[in-house]
Amino acid sequence: MTAVKPSGQTIPWAVVTAHMPSASATREAWAETLDLLEECGALLAATDGVGGVELRDPRTIDGPQQPELVVYTTPDALAEVATRVGTTLAAFGLGGGDIVATVRTDDDWRDNWKQFYKPITLGDGALLLRPSWIPRAPGDPVREIVLDPGRAFGTGLHETTQLCLDRICSLARAGTTPAAILDLGCGSGILALAAARLFEQTPRIVAIDEDPEATATTIENADSNGLELRLVVGTGDVQDADGPFDLVLANIRAHTLVERAQAIFEVTANGGRVVLSGVLVDELESVEAEFVRVGFRRDASVAEWPRRKDIWVALDLERPR
Repeated sequence: MTAVKPSGQTIPWAVVTAHMPSASATREAWAETLDLLEECGALLAATDGVGGVELRDPRTIDGPQQPELVVYTTPDALAEVATRVGTTLAAFGLGGGDIVATVRTDDDWRDNWKQFYKPITLGDGALLLRPSWIPRAPGDPVREIVLDPGRAFGTGLHETTQLCLDRICSLARAGTTPAAILDLGCGSGILALAAARLFEQTPRIVAIDEDPEATATTIENADSNGLELRLVVGTGDVQDADGPFDLVLANIRAHTLVERAQAIFEVTANGGRVVLSGVLVDELESVEAEFVRVGFRRDASVAEWPRRKDIWVALDLERPR
């Protein structure tokens, strides 16, 4: 429902749009820029005065020519939020683009960001992801996660998230029941929530993130999905997780994965599986080399190597028994 004043006039809404400079011409450059924009957006979404964040991908149909970050706010907070957007982008090395601050009153603009979030069916019908404003449809999968974009990214739209979710679905379909699961860098908690929904007999599912806003969002999402008793949520890093884990899910960028390879090995159970995402095609060899060096090997139960969506890949690994 659109908010209106007593006179019938639509209440003004405000938006800050950051247009990236045209230098990001290749798909690889776009991917790197989009990844950094995601991190910026997660930080901005967690601050006062921000009502929503939208990342616009130039690779999608009818997408912009260059990546854009759209931050929704109110007219009163517009100037402060616009300044914060510029400062945050500069801190991530994304300065130089145009930042446009606008006050709008049209109804379509107010809810425009919702068009970018649609229901997604994964795992050959094993799991449905949907935003709360879109009702279930006949024939939708029985198991679902209701997840709205908010203070932490991870709504299932990104290819890296879908690569992890696909693997969770395939393991569940094969009848696997991990004794303990770790979602490292949980963000919105989507991977831990999906694991809780699909592995109903798994007694221990841990979600951990360095960002307290991410863990707070994970707790909220678990509560709204009735899964709050299934998850252990904590703020910290992999060394703070109490292993061992039979399944480790890590949808984080390649350099972060490489830095944590040894620590991830140490919390993985003998014979345990690891799914690494957030890796570009040209980063595959270096990431795999480091994880092999610390003791992992390719997961022999996965026929496809690497699993790929667009320019992103997932590494399916296992720790030998």
